Amino acid sequence: MRVRFRGVRGSVPWAVPDGIGHGCNTPCIEVVDDRTGAILVLDAGSGIVGLSPLLTGEPRPVSVLLTHYHWDHLQGLPFFATLYQPGWETTIFSPVLTSHERGWLDTMFKSPFFPVPYEHLPNRPQLQMVRAGELNIGGFEVTALPLNHPGGALAYRVRGAAAVVLDAHFTPKELPQHRGWGHSDWRQCAEFAAANNVGGLWLFHHKPGRSDQELVKIRTDARRIFDATETASEGERLQL
Repeated sequence: MRVRFRGVRGSVPWAVPDGIGHGCNTPCIEVVDDRTGAILVLDAGSGIVGLSPLLTGEPRPVSVLLTHYHWDHLQGLPFFATLYQPGWETTIFSPVLTSHERGWLDTMFKSPFFPVPYEHLPNRPQLQMVRAGELNIGGFEVTALPLNHPGGALAYRVRGAAAVVLDAHFTPKELPQHRGWGHSDWRQCAEFAAANNVGGLWLFHHKPGRSDQELVKIRTDARRIFDATETASEGERLQL
């Protein structure tokens, strides 16, 4: 299984010179099954545009699995290459949440928000609703678990993976001022990884404007709790 981070920032793709090293696009993770070539895309933030070089040659099934509907996790979807390339079978797996509005996909493509209406897309995706539980998504065995996040969200466990990617948006000092925002701090993530003996921890969903220097310090501090900690960087590849 190959994993690549395509977007690692939270909230907004805010490009700042001292944060370029980790990347500035919003959440998207690419997972490829080495045996079958099947592609699983976790979330559709602005980082999803970076998958374009992968989506060439013989068309393959592509599964886009969404955690929730906040804008930073959807904003790249109208620009996803397979929606404009006939032959590619794209399925969007859409979580059933308390705040879920079934017409969300059509709304994204409506004027004045986007120039190409959904019904005019060259390759319209299939839409499939998912709930918490055991799922088979494009050949990947996935467990979906509910999260404590405004409006609801799902976390996903992909069978065969040996690492955990967690939202570390805040520092422990910042978190008390942001209770109820639905994000974690890096210390909570490191303690979770240590308690569950995971193979490796990648801190993710970095706060907009967080500099590379700050993220290096966060990684250093987190490693005092869980040694196998990394701060996810856009373009980084993992072989699991």
